[in-house]
Amino acid sequence: MTIKQTALVLIFILLFYSILIEPNIIKVKKLHFNMENMPKAKIVFVTDFHLSKLSKGRLERIIEKVNNENPDIIISGGDYVINHNAKISMKMEDVAEMLSKMKNRYGIYSVLGNHDYFQDGKYIKSSLKNQNIKILENSNEKIEIDGKPLYIAGISDMQTTIIDLDKALKNTQGPTILVSHSPDIAPFARGKVDIILSGHTHGGQIRIPFYGAVIVPSKYGKRYEGGFVEDIVYVSKGLGTSILKLRFNCAPEITAIEFN
Repeated sequence: MTIKQTALVLIFILLFYSILIEPNIIKVKKLHFNMENMPKAKIVFVTDFHLSKLSKGRLERIIEKVNNENPDIIISGGDYVINHNAKISMKMEDVAEMLSKMKNRYGIYSVLGNHDYFQDGKYIKSSLKNQNIKILENSNEKIEIDGKPLYIAGISDMQTTIIDLDKALKNTQGPTILVSHSPDIAPFARGKVDIILSGHTHGGQIRIPFYGAVIVPSKYGKRYEGGFVEDIVYVSKGLGTSILKLRFNCAPEITAIEFN
């Protein structure tokens, strides 16, 4: 086999793996925090589903993995649909009904992502609300856990709507988790909340060993490609793919967070 033939075989293998294998590997990232002001709770964070009409089996596996974590609270960072095309996206009524089967003690909370608003934000919000999934759109909800308060705040999508961080944090008087589809909110929210949960960047989807993500859809570039940033910001690699339907060295992620 010539060098050229070997290179072609390796490219084929990498593409096969990146298109058909790694996007279907769903990992659970476990995080532990010791924060004195935070009530003891387990939160599961899911984001960037990008579900097509062929994604029912993948969504069932996601829900099964979430339920195996036995969470107290479930938080979603949005982007349920495929780009702008409703014809190839999974019906949102079906998505919401399946998501409502995720086990929890204190509720499911969600913001919407840019693709949700690009496609039909009103319809997507209505579908989620009909399944008792609470939408955080420049607003917050207070939860009592063993007599201790916890605020879940969410902002509207930074790319497609008008955000109002002050409104989102209005009357929060205790430990606060801020949910934002995009991590670009972090510089504005620092010092105002205890932790920020975001997605949107997908970890770059393609991560070169010893280099990291090739492209990161953030105005701050690789700063928010994935993982912990600046102590309080966690950027999930997400669950689906966007534009390029492949992942390499960047497997889909469910984030399970325990506060002790």
